[in-house]
Amino acid sequence: MALKSSQSTVGFSRQAMRYYRSQNVCSISRPLASTSSRTFATSTSRPSEAAAEAPRWSYTPERMKAPFSPHIIKNPARSQWYVNDDPKKLDDAFNTFLGRDGEKMLPEELKWLAVTHKSFDQGRRGFNDRLAFIGRQICVVEAMESIITSPPKYDDIVADLYAEKRQPFEDPALRSLDNLCGSQPNDIFTLKNMAQLAIDTGLGAVPENPRGSGLYAVMSGAVYSVVGAIALQNGGKAASKIVHERIMKKLRL
Repeated sequence: MALKSSQSTVGFSRQAMRYYRSQNVCSISRPLASTSSRTFATSTSRPSEAAAEAPRWSYTPERMKAPFSPHIIKNPARSQWYVNDDPKKLDDAFNTFLGRDGEKMLPEELKWLAVTHKSFDQGRRGFNDRLAFIGRQICVVEAMESIITSPPKYDDIVADLYAEKRQPFEDPALRSLDNLCGSQPNDIFTLKNMAQLAIDTGLGAVPENPRGSGLYAVMSGAVYSVVGAIALQNGGKAASKIVHERIMKKLRL
């Protein structure tokens, strides 16, 4: 393990040296008068007109770009990944997932944020971790309520060995709490089920190795983040309705 980390460090150092050597050669070949107008990387630079007019999700901020990539490419054939940048395709996925006019439930910027994982562009365009956290808590609460309010599944009560010494409190309304012994929210919202739901609705595509690529975690996070975004934009009632009608009902089929 230590050998691999030292090899990657050496490779990163060589890559940095090659970049700065090329920069030095270019700066020497320039006229001396042009060096006075050169600005440092930490100085405030005005964004281009195209970047200023483009939406936030469609480009990487100039001040967050490194002069070279620290990533060491092992297999160039697998270094390029296609990601969707078509708003219409995203709207179609939201309509499939949320129902008719689902694309109108969220503003444009929030829709892209909800489906952006932190691994994309090193998180420089924003990512959906916080939305996914809120959405997961909402899904857990709704699943717990659904389990508890279901009819009791355990009618046989185990005899109490100490029934002569104590009298337990019993109430028919509490009988459904025993349902939690056999069913938990994690049994409904499994990574595989959530990922398959996201794929079926068009929020993601299937790679060569779904499990090894981390697809399950990424896709389930996208579903949770959509729920969290709807809760923040439209309120808890709208998010609860989406969880029951568009997620739990499909996962229980």
